[in-house]
Amino acid sequence: MKTLSFIFVFLCIPQFAFAALKIGVWKENITPTLSERSTSCMGGYGLPLTNPRCGITDAHDYLSLRALFMANNDTQFSLIVFDTTGVGDALINDIRQRVSMLTNKVDVDNLIIAATHTHAGLDYQGIWGGIGSEYRSRIVDIAARAIIQAQSTAQGVKIFAAQTHVPVSNRRGWGIVDDSVTTLFFDNRKTDQPIATLVNLSAHPTILDGNNIQYSSDYIDSLRTNIERKRGGMVIFVNGILGDAQFNTAERTIEKANEIGKLVANTILESEKAKQRVMGTLNVTTMTFTHPVSNTAILQLQQSGALDINLDDKNQISVDLKYVKIGRYTSLLTFPGEALSRLGLPIKYNMRGKYHLFIGLANASYGYFIPSDEFGQIPGRNTEERFSMDKYAGDEIKRIIDSSIK
Repeated sequence: MKTLSFIFVFLCIPQFAFAALKIGVWKENITPTLSERSTSCMGGYGLPLTNPRCGITDAHDYLSLRALFMANNDTQFSLIVFDTTGVGDALINDIRQRVSMLTNKVDVDNLIIAATHTHAGLDYQGIWGGIGSEYRSRIVDIAARAIIQAQSTAQGVKIFAAQTHVPVSNRRGWGIVDDSVTTLFFDNRKTDQPIATLVNLSAHPTILDGNNIQYSSDYIDSLRTNIERKRGGMVIFVNGILGDAQFNTAERTIEKANEIGKLVANTILESEKAKQRVMGTLNVTTMTFTHPVSNTAILQLQQSGALDINLDDKNQISVDLKYVKIGRYTSLLTFPGEALSRLGLPIKYNMRGKYHLFIGLANASYGYFIPSDEFGQIPGRNTEERFSMDKYAGDEIKRIIDSSIK
């Protein structure tokens, strides 16, 4: 009778208790070769097609592409993160098509392609001069093969989560900003050896200013390097509610970028001491955001072929957002641009569980998303408005997300 009771209890326990979530990671150097540099431009500063930093020959640290493959039962979630300002629509589509050509083991519908937003990386959108065809073809192939390699190395893991805070400020003068850092630690299920660390924080990688002429991932290089040296495994950095978030410093040097990166890395490693176990299944929900582009400057850039965004016959963009849950206490949202704090933080507060990852510039790079009641209201500042597709895009995307995740 005891044996039968044990079998009955065993069968009634939810499947997630026995189905380990698997992850795989892969990293590639995507720094352009000397010949590729001659036909490519650095992105991030100045108005479109002004102040171009093209033909840059020097690199302080190598630019990388980092891939994360996650699977549980029949559900997948994959992430490719480039060290670049943003990734254009056609480039994202070409990577997905290349993956589909090479394998049927990666679910491209749940493949997210994102940017760290370093302003010392190459211009993958075309706004500041773009990249050469030789380099473009190479990174499409590298990205596709990287996620396939990540999938092939996937192994059972234990997941832990932690949260801390860093000194981030709001550059538009508001007393609200996302200064949190949420980190997921992935360790081998059998050996407890670190496999990967997924770091999500909100801050522009703009310690290096527009005078910089060296390729770099900015403070992110030091952040990743210091965690990898001390903890092991691979670090994947994803930016968050970054539209108006920055590290406040007057020093715009490599040395300062390294200092800030090390500070954040040490803060994250300290937070690991209070980490909590993440248990449960992987669940992915898809939302579609469709909205017209009313900004005439953006429309002109797209029509001239300088800006890589897809518009329909009504001048609308359309992009999928992903809402990912791991068990009861951890959730992740992908966002197709740079959310401002007063927009992104209320969304984040509504996400499920204790640990929330808000991944900006994911699946698209559609500029700034601003609450309509803030649009044009900051005296002497309109940087974000000039790179916003429409005054009401922020309100609409928030409405769609809130109605789905609630």
